[in-house]
Amino acid sequence: IKLVPSLPPVVNGPESIEQLQCALADPVAPSVVFAMQPSQPGVDRHLLLVRVKLLQLDCCVRRKCWSFTTCGMRWVAQDEIVILLEQQSDASTENSVMDELLPPEVIFYHLLSIYEEAMNKHHVIIYLGHTVTPGTFLGSTEHGGFLFFRTTFQCVQQLPLPPPPYLVGVLLQRWEIPWAKVFPLRLLLRLGAEFRYYPCPLFSVRKRKSVFGEVGHTIVNLLAAMWKNNQRTTGRDGYA
Repeated sequence: IKLVPSLPPVVNGPESIEQLQCALADPVAPSVVFAMQPSQPGVDRHLLLVRVKLLQLDCCVRRKCWSFTTCGMRWVAQDEIVILLEQQSDASTENSVMDELLPPEVIFYHLLSIYEEAMNKHHVIIYLGHTVTPGTFLGSTEHGGFLFFRTTFQCVQQLPLPPPPYLVGVLLQRWEIPWAKVFPLRLLLRLGAEFRYYPCPLFSVRKRKSVFGEVGHTIVNLLAAMWKNNQRTTGRDGYA
């Protein structure tokens, strides 16, 4: 059922926007399942399902986050993906704050683009791989993409995780994308230091300050260009 024009169809349960909002926020209710249809018509393909829940992570990080968990990436040889995005609160009046009641639709379509890249071009995301989001993403041009990693020592008690193997994606700022290309592990550890969460946080925060600034950006861009040229060279020689 397509309850909200901007969101994918809902597979289970809710039959109105109000019921959808309640199901997403109810800690006892199961995750709401959305169905993503690949853009190529006329071909029998597996649906990509995305399970969504609004979680109150009060065990350690004390944040309210949207949880996006894929089901179906394995059909295209891609690890399942988990994204935890902190719920956004906007000031509606001078004295009141309105919380985000529905999950941001761009996350669904970014996950679908990952699915279609793996299905059509056999480009899969691996550990410490990244994606790039062009233009405005999640309401800001400063958001640059996601860096993907596996859970290690982080608390996952309240998370609806898929069966392994799976990857967790953390939102990056545009200044951080060159670091994701060349030094992804250092970027993750720097994020962990910023949020005081070892080795790195599982959740993403919108419109945060970049952990790397313009001074190091030029150097890392140069290293990224050298790395890219090296990849092209080894590819031509038949080693990659």
